[in-house]
Amino acid sequence: MKSIDIGLVDRALIIKLRNIGDVLLTAPVFTALKAARPGVRLTALVPAGMEDMLTLNPDVDEVITVKRGSGMMYDLKLLKRLRASRFDLAINMTEGDRGALLAFFCGARFRIGFDPGGRGFLGKRLLFTSLAPVVCDGRHRAELDMDVLKPLGIEGADTVVKLYTSEEDDAFVRGLLSRGGIGPGDRYAVVHPTSRWLFKCWRDEAMAAVIDYLEGRGIRVVVTAAPEEEELARVKNMLSTVRSKPLDLSGRLSLKRLAALMKKSVLFFGVDTAPMHMAAAVGVPVVALFGPSDSTIWGPHSKSAMVVDKRDEFNCVPCNRDGCDGSKKSKCMEAITVDEAVRALEAVMAAKVALFGADSGPGLALDY
Repeated sequence: MKSIDIGLVDRALIIKLRNIGDVLLTAPVFTALKAARPGVRLTALVPAGMEDMLTLNPDVDEVITVKRGSGMMYDLKLLKRLRASRFDLAINMTEGDRGALLAFFCGARFRIGFDPGGRGFLGKRLLFTSLAPVVCDGRHRAELDMDVLKPLGIEGADTVVKLYTSEEDDAFVRGLLSRGGIGPGDRYAVVHPTSRWLFKCWRDEAMAAVIDYLEGRGIRVVVTAAPEEEELARVKNMLSTVRSKPLDLSGRLSLKRLAALMKKSVLFFGVDTAPMHMAAAVGVPVVALFGPSDSTIWGPHSKSAMVVDKRDEFNCVPCNRDGCDGSKKSKCMEAITVDEAVRALEAVMAAKVALFGADSGPGLALDY
């Protein structure tokens, strides 16, 4: 691994061409670079639609978006813009070929990427001046991502992930809550029951039971989901069976506004999704249900979080497959009981009360 003198870096480009949660988990990389090289200008290059995960972050000076599936002419215009920035360093944080090519052709003198290990096109490793090792040793994804900084001599940096919102986002959410009957002093939880990958979803009737449990404990529930047809259909079916009256904001919030909603909540309850990472990043206690994914790598990166899964009962967990036998349904996920979820919620809420006191944050239910 060839080392790079960070003192020679004034402008750096960090490329992460992945999805919402993946982009958010790169935030500690920017923080570590700023701490090691104060004054360095950091630019993020992420897919269009993912920029909310890094905008307003004080350690990120600029966010450039790139369209997925764009043609050669688009990429040439993008490269012209990147080259005009005169980056000293380009870091590609994904294994894809497109990021490697953009890092090479942007004109940066120093280029870091994870060792492709024979993956991708022939000679791909030669596009980089330094390669970071790919080590899958059970660490969280946010910690594994930090390995890309080793050629710069940066190791052991903090991996706390933070997400930022604007006052406009916060005010918009306050208005939505007020119109939904939730005032400034009311306790509420955010429940995000769906994922674009349906094999990560829990049973609708079980999720409805947890919503009723929280509402019955004096904690209002705000239900959220992406504006995708399948997810909204799941929410509609779920809410048709609840006995309580949660506030349904599914499909109505941008990513920033979803973060603003979470920021003032008592807790987040949901499945393995990007919003789970967002909740952890704004400092909210999290209870997350996991099925086939590896929660040690992809779980909520927070000390105020608890994962509920069935790895002790299913020796196939984590299998990282899209359901059992091609069914798009995960038996390990569906086997989680309502009682297990409720116990986790009680434990997380009790832990926050013990740490901060009964009057901490927006308030917690103490009568369960």
